[in-house]
Amino acid sequence: MKAQPFDPREMTATTIGRDLLSALVTELKLLPKPWAKLPQSKQDDIIDRLRDRVDANIKMAVHLIASEGRTVVQGDLDQVTIKDGAKVVIKIGRGAESLHDLYDSQGKAVLIVVADAQPHAAGMEKVRGEADQRAMNLGKEYTDQDGDGMDEAGGGDSNIVDAEFRELPPPDAPAGPTEDQLEQACVDGYNAAAAGQPESDCPVMDGQLCIQWVKGWKQWHEEHGEDQTED
Repeated sequence: MKAQPFDPREMTATTIGRDLLSALVTELKLLPKPWAKLPQSKQDDIIDRLRDRVDANIKMAVHLIASEGRTVVQGDLDQVTIKDGAKVVIKIGRGAESLHDLYDSQGKAVLIVVADAQPHAAGMEKVRGEADQRAMNLGKEYTDQDGDGMDEAGGGDSNIVDAEFRELPPPDAPAGPTEDQLEQACVDGYNAAAAGQPESDCPVMDGQLCIQWVKGWKQWHEEHGEDQTED
């Protein structure tokens, strides 16, 4: 089976994309409140952190694509002298990866690739947070022309309203008295009878409570064998 050729774009899509997405998710988790409610200074802090992460990942992606699987030694171009050819001075850190491979390649042909990530990061410094007074700019959310032509569309009759009416569900039936309330009404009627009050003294209240009040009133008279007829 033939091996698949190396594609640096696959590598950057896997590692760079995941890292950027992870950075965004982390910032979202750390937000103390919704973005629109954050002051500009806090928004700028978050944007600065993301800008640094994006800048580092862009540089990594450019280097990976430029290397295309070759042995790469990263350095800074310090000087170029053109006289009977060209002489190039490149400064490389002592801890640079693959530095020993470069040392072993003295006298051999090398390929110099310019991997400048700056053009791919242009404009990132312009991304800033929103001004703290953004919510105070009222009246400009819509332009002065918004709503033009509405009268003409309605035939010039401003009393015509294009609306959809929906039937509301019937209101829920009111809940009846609780068991405790019914029992208390019966007790109140019993006590009223004991106090000598006539049946007509039943207070104005829910019908079920009135029935219980009268039952309590009659119960007292039945227990005491008294005539329930009012004077």
